[in-house]
Amino acid sequence: MPRSIPKILFPDKKPNIFKLYQIFGDFLFPYFCLSCNKFLKYGYLCENCLKEIDFCLKIFCPKCKRRSPITENIYTICCSNLIKSLITFCNYEVENIKLLIQLGKIDGFYKIFEFLGYLIFEEIKNSKLNFKDYYISYVPMYYLDEKRRGFNQAKILAETLSKNIQLKIWDGLIKIKPTKLQTELGYKDRIENVKFAFKCKDIPPLNIILIDDVITTGATAFECAKTLREQGTKNIILITIAT
Repeated sequence: MPRSIPKILFPDKKPNIFKLYQIFGDFLFPYFCLSCNKFLKYGYLCENCLKEIDFCLKIFCPKCKRRSPITENIYTICCSNLIKSLITFCNYEVENIKLLIQLGKIDGFYKIFEFLGYLIFEEIKNSKLNFKDYYISYVPMYYLDEKRRGFNQAKILAETLSKNIQLKIWDGLIKIKPTKLQTELGYKDRIENVKFAFKCKDIPPLNIILIDDVITTGATAFECAKTLREQGTKNIILITIAT
């Protein structure tokens, strides 16, 4: 594993030290594929291991997961009113993508999300999708949780996509209370867990691309969308790495 280091040496209360390690580590240690250990010039997966993920743009109804054709019309005509469509790229249960996301979130290799954000950009660039008049936003973390982790992976994805797709970021969506981990809860408890957890600190744009890393039940994304819609946003597109 490139630039590997036990997380215990850089506990959550020292995220800045961990980031410094990664910056210097990029220069001192070569890149290897995290799956097969093949030498790389850049990135985290070799071409063959990336192919196993089947990383390609797909559009779904965020509520019933019905797939839609890829056209310039980015809205699915289906059963979701809060979020117009879900754009995602792979199945989270595929071993290599799960490995990347878990290394990024759990072990703190935040640059993995810059890599994944660029892959998302490449897929969007090669599609027919038109995001004119849209702003990019992201699912926020509670400030103490973000401080402990040292970063928000959804924010990194959003910043990477914004820089490459040349859309402005709107960062006015905030999380105002701590919540339990969604992975520990059932569907109904997940909805209740994030209820009233978000607010807008200023007036949001009419059109927003909302970024998150993974969607499962969609409870968090729908609560964010509800908050945005209540404050005036008309059209929300959800983009995630995986589902």
